[in-house]
Amino acid sequence: MSTPMVISNLLRIAKADLDGSSLLAAANNRNAAYLCEQAAEKAIRAILTSEGRHAGLGHDLAAMVDQLPDENPMKAALRAIAPLSRYATSYRYLSSGGKIAKSPSPAELAAMTERVRAALDEAARRFDVDLAKAETPARQPNPLR
Repeated sequence: MSTPMVISNLLRIAKADLDGSSLLAAANNRNAAYLCEQAAEKAIRAILTSEGRHAGLGHDLAAMVDQLPDENPMKAALRAIAPLSRYATSYRYLSSGGKIAKSPSPAELAAMTERVRAALDEAARRFDVDLAKAETPARQPNPLR
């Protein structure tokens, strides 16, 4: 698959994850934080793809952001959503003591969602991706500067 298509489709899946997170948050469902993290992860992966870099299989968003060059204008915004990493796996499994991870408060989740949505919207704008138009490539897939 071409780089422009990978970028655009990662951003589309990120939007779907974030929309799902919002629906789950409205129902006070604990998986809302997990889907918010997944949206952040896919947005970061799209930006890494434009840089010709691959994040691997992990979910450490800070390590992914560290791969971006300092010249990338979105690096600071992505750094702000990197703390979502803690929701990547802790919400799918019990702790070693058999406990369920505590959910963020509704206000914390709303703030995280807004930061991810802002980063996603900026990435879509910079890559010139129509998130509503399926299977169309990014029109500006070059590294962001």
